[in-house]
Amino acid sequence: MKRILQAAAVAAIAAAASWAMRRWLDNRYAPAALAPRMPRKPVENWENEGGALAPHPAGLETSQVPR
Repeated sequence: MKRILQAAAVAAIAAAASWAMRRWLDNRYAPAALAPRMPRKPVENWENEGGALAPHPAGLETSQVPR
């Protein structure tokens, strides 16, 4: 039982050291990831005009009787 606990402790220490080393290397060799990002250009659509479509004359409805 003592041997299993020692093996588990060694495995946990090795995993923690591996995680820390991988994280340190990722931060060290990735300077592009630390550079500020350029803002994206907003998507142009009709909603940029206040959400309203351009005015247009209404067509005549044939189902309505003119008054």
